[in-house]
Amino acid sequence: MQKSDRTHFLMSAGRLRRADNNLYFDKYDEVGGAGSSKILPIHAIDEIYVLAKVDIDSYTLAFAANNNILLHFFGAYGTFRGNFFPSTSNSVNKSGFMLLQQLRAFDDEKHRLHIAKAITRGQILNGTNNVTRYKVAFEPSAYIQSLEKATSIQEVMASEGAFKKNYYQAWNSIIQDQRSFKFTIRSKRPPADKINSFISYVNTRIYNIVLSEIYKTQLDPRIGFLHEPNYRALSLHLDIAEIFKPIIGDNLIFTMLNKKEIGAKSFQTDSGRIRFTNEAIKKIELKIIEKMTQQITMGKQQLTWRQVIRREAHQLQKSICEFAPYEPFVY
Repeated sequence: MQKSDRTHFLMSAGRLRRADNNLYFDKYDEVGGAGSSKILPIHAIDEIYVLAKVDIDSYTLAFAANNNILLHFFGAYGTFRGNFFPSTSNSVNKSGFMLLQQLRAFDDEKHRLHIAKAITRGQILNGTNNVTRYKVAFEPSAYIQSLEKATSIQEVMASEGAFKKNYYQAWNSIIQDQRSFKFTIRSKRPPADKINSFISYVNTRIYNIVLSEIYKTQLDPRIGFLHEPNYRALSLHLDIAEIFKPIIGDNLIFTMLNKKEIGAKSFQTDSGRIRFTNEAIKKIELKIIEKMTQQITMGKQQLTWRQVIRREAHQLQKSICEFAPYEPFVY
């Protein structure tokens, strides 16, 4: 599945290979033999999402890297497994000055707290705007006040957690199909029900979109401010994604459920784990691509949502380098 977002999805078992200075995908038949073959034009792709069992050799990976193509890998149950990104996007080739400034901002408790609070404030305000657009009463002032009083990252996370608990409960006044998609509690590994499975899938897509845009800046994706860069290889994309998950992901979930584009039959249970059918994934991906190519007006500019995310990364970069105040994007 390929659309104007320059993103390609491999959703069937097969082999990704290089031939004639291009990429080809050979789809396997039901018994694992050679089936149909399709060209993936090298100059029309920025990212490839691998959502099935796909064979890739090092020759093909090197070719993808030389052409600045990112690959995102998912496991058998739709869980995110990792990224392959070109060395030109890697932190090794980024500015040493920027890396030092980012580390200094992280080590400066006041600066780090300022950034973490701003990110969380953006998340709270964007989430509040979501539910109030559906005429659901929601008052964010208590969460904002708690956030502003926070003196540590742990207290910021506590304010965020209190907000999310009630924000998700407000979803039950928005989502019409309460029989199949009633929200009770957030669960992730693995998602306990259909609504949690939907949230996890869409959030993962947003994380990867944000990561792709960070790679286009001088920021190092390993150093986050709200999320601790501890056991995770990367954490900055998790920070910036908090601002955009309500705007892009949550609204997509509301729309697709209430328009019945996704329903109970869009899921299947495999070894006790809930996952989307391939047909449902195609529907979701088309909606995400449509959203990411939409343009909004910012000042005198018309920007796609990808460009808005990249702009946010640049705003954060400016705050880190120039110690300028950082204000999150609120929609």
